[in-house]
Parts: sequence; structure tokens; C-alpha cells
Amino acid sequence: MDVASLLLPGEPKLEEQVLSGLKMSVFGGFLRAGVSFCHNALLQSTRHISTGVCRRIRMHAIPPLKDTDRWTEKRSMYGVYDNIGILGDFKAHPRDLIVAPVWLKGFRGNELQRLTRKKRMVGERMMTNDRHSLEKRIRFLYRRFNRYGKHR
Repeated sequence: MDVASLLLPGEPKLEEQVLSGLKMSVFGGFLRAGVSFCHNALLQSTRHISTGVCRRIRMHAIPPLKDTDRWTEKRSMYGVYDNIGILGDFKAHPRDLIVAPVWLKGFRGNELQRLTRKKRMVGERMMTNDRHSLEKRIRFLYRRFNRYGKHR
């Protein structure tokens, strides 16, 4: 019995069916690849970007309260010099009563200004390593302030 005799009269031959099936499978592969490419591109282009409300934080228990030391040096000395003006006729300034290095008393400025003031006032009496590290820090800050900052 012949294979061609098994086909119905209006159907194409077996070789033509195999070739058309092969063509369709190749075309289907390209089609599937194109669809997956478009699908990935579509997913990437429609990412959800939100700048709205943050996610809710799940809290399973109330966090324990922080134990703060009310008698640290900073807290205990707060407002100590307030009564000088009241009791002393405003003649003494708190900077005169504060025990601190000379270059720090009553000084207001940034770190570079503070370090140059320290170098000017006590630089010749400093130890070699301390003076060297001070000068290194001054060089670094000088470069930084000249490169960045609002007063450039």
C-alpha cells in the first residue's frame, strides 16, 4: 500500500505537509521569541514607581523606653551661668568663668578657623606629632573649603 493512497483526494502530499509544518514551527519560534521580547519590554516599561505613602511598619510589640541619664555633665550644667547676670549686675561674661583652653573660650567659627587659631596660639609649644597632625588637618580642610561649600 502506498502512503499517497492514504491521503484524501483534496489534501496536499505528505512532503508538502511536513515542509509546511516545519515552516510553521520555525515561524512559531520566531513569533514566540518576538512575543516574549515584547512582553519583557512591556514589563520593564511599566514598572510601578511610587513616591507616595511608605509601607506600614509592622510592630509586634511596643519598643522599650530608652533610659536616659538625667545627670550627665551636659544636662546638669545646663543653665548654670544664667544667674550670673541676675546676681552680678551683668559684669561677668560666662566665657570668663568657663574652664577651657584659651583658643576655645568664646570662639565661634568653623573647624578650620578653630585649628588655625590653635596653631597660632599654642603651635610652637605643641609636641611634634600633634603639630604634624594639626597641620595635616588644616591642609585638608583648607583644600576642602576651597573646593566645596557655599562661600566658594
